[in-house]
Amino acid sequence: MTEEQKKWFDKLYLKRNNTATTLMDDFAISNMWNSVIEKYSDQAHFIYELLQNANDAKATKSSFQLTQNGLYFKHNGNKNFWVSNPETEKEDQQNNSLGDINAITAVAQSNKKDQSTIGKFGVGFKAVFQYTETPHIYDPIFQFKINKFIVPIRLENDLSDRQKNETVFYFPFDKQEADENGNLKMSPEKAYLDILEKLKSLIYPTLFLSSLQEVKWLTEKETGEYTKKIAKRTQEGNISCEKIELNQQIGLQQTKDKLFLFSRLTEEYGLNYSIGFFLDEKNRLTPKEFTAFCFFPTKEATNLNFILHAPFLLTDSREGIHRSKEHNSNMVDLLAQLSSDSLLILKKLNLIDDNIINIIPYKEKDFYVQDSWGNLNRRNPKFFAPFYTAIKEKLETEELLPTIDNFIESQNAYWAQDNPVLNLFSDEQLAMLIDDEDAKWVFRNLVRNQTGKDDELREYIEGCTANWYEMNDLLKLFDSNFIENQSNEWLHRLYEYLSKNNSYWGDVMDIPPQSLPLFRANVYHRFRSNVYH
Repeated sequence: MTEEQKKWFDKLYLKRNNTATTLMDDFAISNMWNSVIEKYSDQAHFIYELLQNANDAKATKSSFQLTQNGLYFKHNGNKNFWVSNPETEKEDQQNNSLGDINAITAVAQSNKKDQSTIGKFGVGFKAVFQYTETPHIYDPIFQFKINKFIVPIRLENDLSDRQKNETVFYFPFDKQEADENGNLKMSPEKAYLDILEKLKSLIYPTLFLSSLQEVKWLTEKETGEYTKKIAKRTQEGNISCEKIELNQQIGLQQTKDKLFLFSRLTEEYGLNYSIGFFLDEKNRLTPKEFTAFCFFPTKEATNLNFILHAPFLLTDSREGIHRSKEHNSNMVDLLAQLSSDSLLILKKLNLIDDNIINIIPYKEKDFYVQDSWGNLNRRNPKFFAPFYTAIKEKLETEELLPTIDNFIESQNAYWAQDNPVLNLFSDEQLAMLIDDEDAKWVFRNLVRNQTGKDDELREYIEGCTANWYEMNDLLKLFDSNFIENQSNEWLHRLYEYLSKNNSYWGDVMDIPPQSLPLFRANVYHRFRSNVYH
């Protein structure tokens, strides 16, 4: 610590102590502190706040050690705490030169204005005061604790086991506030259990962080870890494509997830916004539904079967997305476009098949407000409606609909009513019957009569295809040219099927026998005779 840093730290102590004493003694605003630290319905949300600040410090590894008396948090970030002149804090914040210690001892005065950082040190960190009165910070340059929410006090001794380039936070469970019965509102036992439960249930804490790859935790009896590994990284135009492996281990129980993550950079902030598609154990796309992420999970439901992240502007609790902010609406539009563009990359990766219908958003009612009669008001879209629109438009205009061995665009795509139609009529026969040489069957593993009562699914696929056909539709299209081009074997199969399904014979009675080659006419008459005798 230089002499100037020491001078500024001491000045900051005097300034903050004077402020804290005044505010805490003033009845009119004394409850302001509780309103600041109790913004989170999830009390242990500060775990995420610590991780995001570690990421902003360029840390790659972090760890928590939970004891009965307090919580330690360590990371190997290379950006150390620093202090700026307390007399010029307003100007320094505007100029992106406000010190970390100034910010962490202020309320809602972030020093994170540069485009590479994501957190709000001045607000998010305050959540730790739900569990401690005096958070301690041990850094290579500064070692101090914070008293009265905003007062930095220098510590005389460093931690004996702190590594040279390591930053350590320590949160003693020393809350003294009691309820009306004289019991501690936040006892050490409650603090321990709250934080342990949170450590065990973090949701992909490293997935959307640029630096942090590892989060470990331990207690006297238990251990756990969350890690991220980028198995492969490619670039498709302006889209970054990463195959990511996520590992979660709680004691002996291990969970592994794999996904493809597609990301673009925001022009304004230079931060990633991303769409992630999960894979099952056979490396096929599998649906997984999550709330929206802003580096960490919010409480905003998306009604999507894939994961999304963007640098949204969040409410103070970091649980909600400001719906009225134009920035957030723009981010949803960008994410929706990214999700639709990602389909083309998934096709290149051989990941699109009939199962894609379980991944894409096809339920229109999830994305538009319904009136009192249950009718959709398409003039009143919900927040994530652009996903429904962008993906449907992509399926209707690009060669993305899966055939038996390739992909086709909407105008040449046809859907079969049932499996007998597919079993009897090949793509080539379909093309001949409807006079469209490019016609092909799509969604062969999901024929129309298998959609059951899911009207929305049926209507969605119908909207993405040129037409759908059942058996009688095709039989009515028969002519002599078609019959002459079919093999005897196929005709036998057809007539055998018809002989077992009498209801279809009415649809072929108009085929003039005299226009058929003799053998085929005889075969036709024989099976026709079998039906009526």
